[in-house]
Amino acid sequence: MPFLVAAVIVIGLLCLVDLVLTLAVVRRLRAHTLRLAELGPARAPLVQPGTTLGDFSATALDGGTVSRAFFSGPTVVGVFSTECASCHERLPEFTSYLADTRPERVLAVVTGDADEARRFTGELTSATVVVEPMGGPVSRALQVSQFPSFYLVDGDAVVVAADTAPGRLPAVTRR
Repeated sequence: MPFLVAAVIVIGLLCLVDLVLTLAVVRRLRAHTLRLAELGPARAPLVQPGTTLGDFSATALDGGTVSRAFFSGPTVVGVFSTECASCHERLPEFTSYLADTRPERVLAVVTGDADEARRFTGELTSATVVVEPMGGPVSRALQVSQFPSFYLVDGDAVVVAADTAPGRLPAVTRR
């Protein structure tokens, strides 16, 4: 009989230890869930530096054609969506970046409704602006996976840098 009492006590202690460990794991999972919620939704990565842009053709608001040949020198590209709240927030940062670095070539792509795009195009006076539908030719060539996206493309149409904030792009100034 003493063996049975000892076995029940040991099993009871093991269950108690198991319960304490389970509660610790649950507490830890809650902490991780809160951390993940703070980070926001997972985003697809931007195109990798070194990627060569594919062929494309689009019409700019000024009537000119924008194609791969547009990238005849270092070019700063900003891609915005009319349906994106952070795009509206990043627009002043982008125009400030352009004013500070004064690059020779700037391409701004606004995807979405043409009427809504006017809110962007009014501030992008120093850029060649293309308004296209979601998944349009320029967005496909740049492999845009999130908005806003900012790129530095060299004269051979190779992506040098890509980021979601224009201030993190390397500065490109006029020669």
